[in-house]
Amino acid sequence: MKMAKKKYLPHFETEEEELEFWKTAQAEDYESEPVDDITWNIREEKKKRVTIRLQPSLIDELKEFAEEVELPYQTLTRALIRRGLEQARRERAELQAPAEAGARE
Repeated sequence: MKMAKKKYLPHFETEEEELEFWKTAQAEDYESEPVDDITWNIREEKKKRVTIRLQPSLIDELKEFAEEVELPYQTLTRALIRRGLEQARRERAELQAPAEAGARE
């Protein structure tokens, strides 16, 4: 059976535009990108607006990288925050495991 050709994600000007798009779109219908390992099902739960102060240079870097990988920069930023949190949790668990093993001896 021939697989359907995947589509490319459109460029979103606003987060609201992106949210509207994902109300009907399915991520698996879209072409894989080099950053697939940092993107997840972005419809998994409703998002809550937060304010975070970032250096203008960091925002510029995020936007530049987001353009390179053809993702809206807010989506990329959420994915990077999630990835960083998951990595920090893994590293913390790895550090705690030897200490807990030593306590049992």
